[in-house]
Amino acid sequence: MLIAPHFLIGTAIAVYVPEAGPAALAAITSHFVLDSIPHRDTIGGFHLNKANIIMEIFDAIVTFGLFFMLVPRQLWGYGLLISGVAILPDILAIPGLFWPKWYQLPIIKPFHHWHTKIIQYRTNLNWFWGLLPQILMTLVSVWLIVRMN
Repeated sequence: MLIAPHFLIGTAIAVYVPEAGPAALAAITSHFVLDSIPHRDTIGGFHLNKANIIMEIFDAIVTFGLFFMLVPRQLWGYGLLISGVAILPDILAIPGLFWPKWYQLPIIKPFHHWHTKIIQYRTNLNWFWGLLPQILMTLVSVWLIVRMN
């Protein structure tokens, strides 16, 4: 999935759960639940191409813009921490884009296999159906965050 659904669900969790331990557990769990929903998050077959890089930059700008507009300033640190936990599995995959042997490291290999091959249901969704669940989850997240304020 794109950054926005993962990060903003993590933000909603942070807004509603003031204890860091349960919030972090809920945030990391939310990542895998969201990834199990059929979706599309790349243009073409490879992550490192111009279209994907532009899309990810736009996604990050929108995500962080929403975060800083919607979250009260006193929750920024905690919100960023819990939202960071929500995107942690994808952050752990980044080194493998530049150094493929990363995915063969003993602790990374089983996690990467589980994260990409087991829970992420692969389909050939067109862009509308591939983005729809991500847009809906982003809107639900925004609604939850706004509702709490």
